This record gives sequence, structure tokens and C-alpha cells, in this order.
Amino acid sequence: MILELVVCFHHAVLGDDQGITDTIARLRDLTDSGDYAYYTDIAAFMADRPALLRSARWIEDESTVRGWCRHLVLARRSALES
Repeated sequence: MILELVVCFHHAVLGDDQGITDTIARLRDLTDSGDYAYYTDIAAFMADRPALLRSARWIEDESTVRGWCRHLVLARRSALES
């Protein structure tokens, strides 16, 4: 499962919408039991998409977590462009 989350990060950095969609679908299938379901939220946050499951209660508010996840993607994208 963690590998799929990393793959989603990769697709988000590259701006690969189809790759993101496919990876989130695989994550959703892998976490169908409820274990690690928050990975799908994190993947959606990284891709700047709405979280479909809202599977977790975050310590911070959701917008803070979303911003943190998105910042990772944008920082990596910026580093690759340099």
C-alpha cells in the first residue's frame, strides 16, 4: 500500500492526471477493509483533489493536512525544474 502512495506522489509531481486516478483507484481497492484507508485521503490531497472517503480524523484540521501534502508535491516539482 505504501508503494501505491509513493506512486501517487510521483504522478502528482509529474501532473499525470490519469496516473493519479489509476493509483487512487488501486489504493481504494487495497484499503477496502478499512486498514490504511487514510492513504486514499493523502493521495487525494497530494493531487489537489477532494477526499472521497474522508476516512481519518486528522490531528490538525483537514485543510492544514491538505496543504502539507500539497506542499510536498509542489516542493518536489520545483526542485525538479531547477
